[in-house]
Amino acid sequence: MKAARRIREWFSKRVRIDAGALGRLGERRAARYLARNGLEILAANVRLSGAEIDLVARHGQTLVFVEVKSTSEGSWCEGFERIDASKRRFLRRACRAYLARLEREPESYRLDAVSVRFSARSFWPRVRRIYWEKGLFPIDE
Repeated sequence: MKAARRIREWFSKRVRIDAGALGRLGERRAARYLARNGLEILAANVRLSGAEIDLVARHGQTLVFVEVKSTSEGSWCEGFERIDASKRRFLRRACRAYLARLEREPESYRLDAVSVRFSARSFWPRVRRIYWEKGLFPIDE
């Protein structure tokens, strides 16, 4: 009985997954969600001009850059609401650098954000909600 109680107690404690692991898990879940909703994922974790683009996708003739933000239940806001002016500058710079590397510029492009909210479960977090905000802010400013 003591062993069973110890195991139960161990699993009942809240084990927090670190922010980096939660972010990577959120990016994988966001990529799967976007693919199910008609986007073709072209690249992930593209590092350019001192910034990172989480996902690059195509939606028809539109090139889509995606910033993914992951949060746990109880967070005061959606993840993408935490993208401040500094992060926007970095994202714009990375998107422009990506466009400059292409042989020809796409007909249209936009920057989307995906917020992935996870449960505050102990052992392994589960996705509670995914929110996709299209055209969060303009790239060319």
